[in-house]
Amino acid sequence: MGKEVQAILNLLSEGVIVEGNIQTPRDIRIDGTLVGTVNADGRLILGPSSHVTGKVNSPNIDVFGSVEGDIVSTGIVVLRAKSNVKGTISTATMVVEAGAVFNGECNMIASTKGVVRPETTEKK
Repeated sequence: MGKEVQAILNLLSEGVIVEGNIQTPRDIRIDGTLVGTVNADGRLILGPSSHVTGKVNSPNIDVFGSVEGDIVSTGIVVLRAKSNVKGTISTATMVVEAGAVFNGECNMIASTKGVVRPETTEKK
């Protein structure tokens, strides 16, 4: 069998405005406006028409739209060509495409996946 394509089950459509927090164990795509926090255990896609004011938290984040607030990811954050981000980004990996606008601070954090911690030895 071929690879399975996982459909995005959660969608905040263009023109929709949400004031509050969103929590999902799956992938989510936001094309509307969110004033609040989004916590996604899956992939988060902020589409070209998205406007997020608040905190964004997901293992993998693709930003095509605008974010004003903090972004936290244990995986990768990709700022696409026409994205606009103002805030602090904390992530293990970050990609900024030409044409993206980022005004803020970036903190590189260790990924919790695939990290092998060295054994500690006690001195006697």
